[in-house]
Amino acid sequence: MTAAVVQLAAADFQEAMDFLDLVFGGYRPHDFENLLPSVYRPTDEAMACLAAIREEGRLRAIVGAHPRTWRLADRTLRLAGVGGVSTHRKSRGRGYMRRLMEHCVSTMAATGVQVSHLGGQRQRYQHFGYERCGRALQFTASRANLGPALPGAAADLRFEAIDAQRTEWLARARALHESQPACSLRPADEFLGRLRSWHHVPHAALDGQGRMVGYLTANADGTRIGELVTESDETFDRVVRSWVAHRGSCTLALPPLATAQARLLAGWCETVTVQPTGNWRVFDWPAVVGALLYARHR
Repeated sequence: MTAAVVQLAAADFQEAMDFLDLVFGGYRPHDFENLLPSVYRPTDEAMACLAAIREEGRLRAIVGAHPRTWRLADRTLRLAGVGGVSTHRKSRGRGYMRRLMEHCVSTMAATGVQVSHLGGQRQRYQHFGYERCGRALQFTASRANLGPALPGAAADLRFEAIDAQRTEWLARARALHESQPACSLRPADEFLGRLRSWHHVPHAALDGQGRMVGYLTANADGTRIGELVTESDETFDRVVRSWVAHRGSCTLALPPLATAQARLLAGWCETVTVQPTGNWRVFDWPAVVGALLYARHR
Protein backbone atom coordinates (compact mmCIF):
# COMPACT_ATOMS: atom_id res chain seq x y z
CA MET A 1 0.00 0.00 0.00
CA THR A 2 1.28 3.48 -0.89
CA ALA A 3 2.55 5.39 2.12
CA ALA A 4 0.48 8.50 2.90
CA VAL A 5 1.76 12.06 2.93
CA VAL A 6 1.28 13.57 6.41
CA GLN A 7 1.88 16.98 7.98
CA LEU A 8 4.01 16.88 11.09
CA ALA A 9 3.13 18.38 14.50
CA ALA A 10 4.93 19.67 17.59
CA ALA A 11 5.19 16.12 18.98
CA ASP A 12 7.31 15.17 15.93
CA PHE A 13 9.85 17.97 16.43
CA GLN A 14 12.81 16.07 17.89
CA GLU A 15 12.34 13.11 15.57
CA ALA A 16 12.23 15.42 12.56
CA MET A 17 15.36 17.31 13.66
CA ASP A 18 17.23 14.04 14.19
CA PHE A 19 16.10 12.84 10.76
CA LEU A 20 17.23 16.02 8.96
CA ASP A 21 20.57 16.00 10.81
CA LEU A 22 21.07 12.34 9.83
CA VAL A 23 20.27 12.78 6.13
CA PHE A 24 22.18 16.03 5.61
CA GLY A 25 24.96 14.80 7.88
CA GLY A 26 26.00 12.53 5.03
CA TYR A 27 27.52 15.65 3.44
CA ARG A 28 28.75 17.49 6.55
CA PRO A 29 27.56 17.78 10.16
CA HIS A 30 24.25 19.63 10.57
CA ASP A 31 22.22 20.97 13.47
CA PHE A 32 18.94 22.14 11.95
CA GLU A 33 17.42 23.27 15.23
CA ASN A 34 20.17 25.86 15.67
CA LEU A 35 20.88 26.36 11.95
CA LEU A 36 17.42 27.83 11.29
CA PRO A 37 15.88 28.56 14.70
CA SER A 38 13.01 30.65 13.32
CA VAL A 39 11.99 27.91 10.84
CA TYR A 40 12.29 24.77 12.96
CA ARG A 41 10.39 25.32 16.20
CA PRO A 42 8.53 22.82 18.44
CA THR A 43 5.07 24.24 17.73
CA ASP A 44 2.17 22.77 15.77
CA GLU A 45 2.14 25.82 13.49
CA ALA A 46 5.82 25.56 12.55
CA MET A 47 5.90 21.78 12.24
CA ALA A 48 2.75 21.71 10.08
CA CYS A 49 4.92 23.28 7.35
CA LEU A 50 6.74 19.93 7.05
CA ALA A 51 5.19 17.29 4.79
CA ALA A 52 6.50 13.78 5.44
CA ILE A 53 6.23 10.11 4.51
CA ARG A 54 6.57 7.34 7.09
CA GLU A 55 7.28 3.62 6.67
CA GLU A 56 6.08 1.46 9.56
CA GLY A 57 5.87 4.56 11.69
CA ARG A 58 9.39 5.81 10.96
CA LEU A 59 10.19 8.98 9.05
CA ARG A 60 11.57 8.28 5.60
CA ALA A 61 11.20 11.59 3.73
CA ILE A 62 10.53 15.27 4.50
CA VAL A 63 9.93 18.46 2.48
CA GLY A 64 9.18 21.78 4.16
CA ALA A 65 7.25 24.72 2.66
CA HIS A 66 7.47 27.70 5.01
CA PRO A 67 5.21 30.75 4.45
CA ARG A 68 6.55 34.29 4.49
CA THR A 69 5.22 37.75 3.71
CA TRP A 70 7.41 39.60 1.21
CA ARG A 71 6.91 43.36 1.13
CA LEU A 72 7.89 45.38 -1.93
CA ALA A 73 7.40 49.13 -1.39
CA ASP A 74 3.82 49.22 0.00
CA ARG A 75 2.68 45.97 -1.64
CA THR A 76 2.93 42.49 -0.15
CA LEU A 77 3.28 39.05 -1.67
CA ARG A 78 2.68 35.63 -0.13
CA LEU A 79 5.97 33.73 -0.46
CA ALA A 80 6.91 30.20 0.60
CA GLY A 81 10.48 29.03 1.10
CA VAL A 82 11.06 25.34 0.44
CA GLY A 83 13.79 23.50 2.35
CA GLY A 84 14.82 20.39 4.23
CA VAL A 85 14.25 18.23 1.12
CA SER A 86 15.45 14.86 2.39
CA THR A 87 14.97 11.12 1.95
CA HIS A 88 16.50 8.38 4.09
CA ARG A 89 19.24 6.60 2.15
CA LYS A 90 17.47 3.24 2.55
CA SER A 91 14.27 4.64 1.01
CA ARG A 92 15.69 6.37 -2.04
CA GLY A 93 14.43 5.44 -5.48
CA ARG A 94 10.82 5.06 -4.30
CA GLY A 95 9.63 8.44 -5.57
CA TYR A 96 9.15 9.96 -2.11
CA MET A 97 10.88 13.26 -2.92
CA ARG A 98 8.78 13.69 -6.07
CA ARG A 99 5.54 12.94 -4.19
CA LEU A 100 6.34 15.38 -1.41
CA MET A 101 7.43 18.14 -3.79
CA GLU A 102 4.28 17.70 -5.88
CA HIS A 103 2.20 17.75 -2.68
CA CYS A 104 3.85 20.96 -1.47
CA VAL A 105 3.56 22.69 -4.86
CA SER A 106 -0.14 21.82 -5.17
CA THR A 107 -0.77 22.94 -1.58
CA MET A 108 0.98 26.26 -2.20
CA ALA A 109 -1.07 26.86 -5.33
CA ALA A 110 -4.32 25.98 -3.53
CA THR A 111 -3.62 28.22 -0.52
CA GLY A 112 -2.78 31.40 -2.43
CA VAL A 113 1.03 31.38 -2.31
CA GLN A 114 2.15 33.72 -5.09
CA VAL A 115 5.85 32.90 -5.39
CA SER A 116 8.18 30.23 -3.96
CA HIS A 117 11.94 30.07 -3.51
CA LEU A 118 14.43 27.27 -2.86
CA GLY A 119 18.12 26.47 -3.17
CA GLY A 120 19.55 23.39 -4.82
CA GLN A 121 20.57 21.92 -8.15
CA ARG A 122 18.81 23.57 -11.07
CA GLN A 123 17.60 20.60 -13.12
CA ARG A 124 16.45 18.72 -10.04
CA TYR A 125 13.80 21.34 -9.31
CA GLN A 126 12.87 22.28 -12.86
CA HIS A 127 10.62 19.19 -12.75
CA PHE A 128 8.46 21.08 -10.24
CA GLY A 129 8.26 24.38 -12.09
CA TYR A 130 11.25 26.13 -10.51
CA GLU A 131 13.90 27.99 -12.49
CA ARG A 132 17.18 29.54 -11.46
CA CYS A 133 16.84 33.29 -11.85
CA GLY A 134 17.18 36.64 -10.14
CA ARG A 135 20.47 38.33 -9.49
CA ALA A 136 22.51 39.76 -6.65
CA LEU A 137 25.76 41.73 -6.73
CA GLN A 138 28.46 40.10 -4.58
CA PHE A 139 31.28 42.31 -3.29
CA THR A 140 34.59 41.34 -1.69
CA ALA A 141 36.87 43.68 0.23
CA SER A 142 39.94 43.61 2.45
CA ARG A 143 41.96 46.10 4.48
CA ALA A 144 44.14 46.68 1.42
CA ASN A 145 41.13 48.28 -0.25
CA LEU A 146 40.57 50.84 2.50
CA GLY A 147 41.74 54.21 1.28
CA PRO A 148 40.63 57.67 0.15
CA ALA A 149 38.46 56.38 -2.71
CA LEU A 150 35.38 58.09 -1.20
CA PRO A 151 36.20 61.22 0.85
CA GLY A 152 34.51 61.32 4.24
CA ALA A 153 33.65 57.61 4.31
CA ALA A 154 35.66 56.81 7.41
CA ALA A 155 35.93 53.41 9.08
CA ASP A 156 34.95 54.84 12.46
CA LEU A 157 32.15 52.61 13.77
CA ARG A 158 32.31 49.86 16.39
CA PHE A 159 30.30 46.66 16.71
CA GLU A 160 28.69 44.74 19.56
CA ALA A 161 26.86 41.41 19.38
CA ILE A 162 23.07 41.50 19.78
CA ASP A 163 21.46 38.94 22.09
CA ALA A 164 17.95 38.51 23.51
CA GLN A 165 18.68 40.92 26.39
CA ARG A 166 19.38 43.79 23.99
CA THR A 167 15.70 44.58 23.51
CA GLU A 168 16.27 48.20 22.43
CA TRP A 169 18.78 47.13 19.79
CA LEU A 170 16.43 44.40 18.55
CA ALA A 171 13.58 46.89 18.23
CA ARG A 172 15.85 49.33 16.39
CA ALA A 173 17.11 46.57 14.07
CA ARG A 174 13.56 45.45 13.28
CA ALA A 175 12.52 49.03 12.49
CA LEU A 176 15.52 49.43 10.18
CA HIS A 177 14.74 46.11 8.53
CA GLU A 178 11.16 47.13 7.79
CA SER A 179 12.27 50.52 6.41
CA GLN A 180 13.85 48.82 3.40
CA PRO A 181 12.15 49.06 -0.02
CA ALA A 182 12.00 45.26 -0.11
CA CYS A 183 12.01 42.91 2.88
CA SER A 184 10.53 39.77 4.39
CA LEU A 185 8.24 40.85 7.23
CA ARG A 186 9.28 39.19 10.49
CA PRO A 187 7.16 38.88 13.64
CA ALA A 188 8.87 40.34 16.70
CA ASP A 189 9.13 36.95 18.43
CA GLU A 190 10.92 35.48 15.40
CA PHE A 191 13.18 38.39 14.54
CA LEU A 192 16.25 37.37 16.53
CA GLY A 193 15.94 33.78 15.28
CA ARG A 194 15.93 35.02 11.69
CA LEU A 195 19.08 37.06 12.36
CA ARG A 196 20.77 33.96 13.76
CA SER A 197 19.97 31.80 10.71
CA TRP A 198 22.87 29.81 9.22
CA HIS A 199 24.82 30.20 12.49
CA HIS A 200 25.25 33.92 11.88
CA VAL A 201 25.84 36.34 14.75
CA PRO A 202 23.93 39.68 14.69
CA HIS A 203 25.84 42.85 15.55
CA ALA A 204 24.81 46.44 16.24
CA ALA A 205 26.83 49.13 14.44
CA LEU A 206 27.45 51.98 16.88
CA ASP A 207 28.82 55.47 16.32
CA GLY A 208 31.06 57.43 18.68
CA GLN A 209 28.10 58.40 20.89
CA GLY A 210 26.89 54.80 21.15
CA ARG A 211 23.94 55.38 18.83
CA MET A 212 22.90 52.36 16.76
CA VAL A 213 23.13 53.38 13.09
CA GLY A 214 22.64 49.92 11.61
CA TYR A 215 23.02 46.20 12.12
CA LEU A 216 24.58 43.25 10.35
CA THR A 217 24.77 39.48 10.63
CA ALA A 218 28.01 37.62 9.97
CA ASN A 219 29.41 34.11 10.11
CA ALA A 220 31.61 33.01 12.99
CA ASP A 221 34.88 34.42 11.64
CA GLY A 222 33.26 37.57 10.26
CA THR A 223 34.32 36.99 6.66
CA ARG A 224 30.77 36.67 5.32
CA ILE A 225 28.05 39.27 5.93
CA GLY A 226 24.62 37.75 5.46
CA GLU A 227 22.44 40.79 6.14
CA LEU A 228 23.30 44.47 6.49
CA VAL A 229 20.80 47.31 7.04
CA THR A 230 21.60 50.91 7.97
CA GLU A 231 19.84 54.23 8.35
CA SER A 232 21.31 55.68 5.12
CA ASP A 233 23.33 54.66 2.07
CA GLU A 234 26.36 56.60 3.30
CA THR A 235 26.16 54.84 6.66
CA PHE A 236 25.99 51.52 4.81
CA ASP A 237 29.37 52.29 3.23
CA ARG A 238 30.82 53.33 6.60
CA VAL A 239 29.63 50.08 8.19
CA VAL A 240 31.30 47.95 5.53
CA ARG A 241 34.53 49.94 5.80
CA SER A 242 34.49 49.72 9.59
CA TRP A 243 33.77 45.98 9.54
CA VAL A 244 36.65 45.36 7.13
CA ALA A 245 38.94 47.50 9.28
CA HIS A 246 38.04 45.38 12.35
CA ARG A 247 37.89 41.94 10.70
CA GLY A 248 40.34 42.17 7.80
CA SER A 249 38.08 41.09 4.93
CA CYS A 250 34.50 40.27 4.04
CA THR A 251 32.10 39.22 1.31
CA LEU A 252 28.52 40.48 1.03
CA ALA A 253 25.73 40.51 -1.54
CA LEU A 254 23.28 43.27 -2.48
CA PRO A 255 19.85 42.95 -4.11
CA PRO A 256 19.06 44.80 -7.36
CA LEU A 257 17.12 47.63 -5.65
CA ALA A 258 20.20 48.68 -3.63
CA THR A 259 21.63 50.72 -6.50
CA ALA A 260 23.03 53.60 -4.43
CA GLN A 261 24.75 51.21 -2.02
CA ALA A 262 26.18 49.23 -4.94
CA ARG A 263 27.64 52.39 -6.50
CA LEU A 264 29.34 53.31 -3.22
CA LEU A 265 30.87 49.85 -2.68
CA ALA A 266 31.93 49.55 -6.32
CA GLY A 267 34.10 52.63 -5.80
CA TRP A 268 36.53 50.83 -3.49
CA CYS A 269 35.82 47.10 -3.04
CA GLU A 270 38.20 44.60 -4.64
CA THR A 271 35.69 42.68 -6.78
CA VAL A 272 32.02 42.65 -7.73
CA THR A 273 30.36 39.68 -9.40
CA VAL A 274 26.78 38.87 -10.44
CA GLN A 275 25.27 35.87 -8.65
CA PRO A 276 21.88 34.11 -9.04
CA THR A 277 19.52 34.35 -6.08
CA GLY A 278 18.28 30.76 -6.23
CA ASN A 279 15.42 28.80 -7.80
CA TRP A 280 12.01 30.44 -8.09
CA ARG A 281 8.51 29.37 -9.06
CA VAL A 282 5.89 32.04 -9.74
CA PHE A 283 2.25 31.07 -9.16
CA ASP A 284 0.69 34.51 -9.70
CA TRP A 285 2.56 36.29 -12.49
CA PRO A 286 0.49 39.51 -12.58
CA ALA A 287 0.87 40.08 -8.82
CA VAL A 288 4.57 39.18 -8.65
CA VAL A 289 5.75 41.04 -11.75
CA GLY A 290 3.50 43.97 -10.92
CA ALA A 291 4.93 44.27 -7.38
CA LEU A 292 8.53 44.00 -8.61
CA LEU A 293 8.08 46.66 -11.28
CA TYR A 294 6.19 48.88 -8.85
CA ALA A 295 8.99 48.63 -6.26
CA ARG A 296 11.60 49.42 -8.89
CA HIS A 297 9.56 52.43 -10.09
CA ARG A 298 9.17 53.70 -6.52
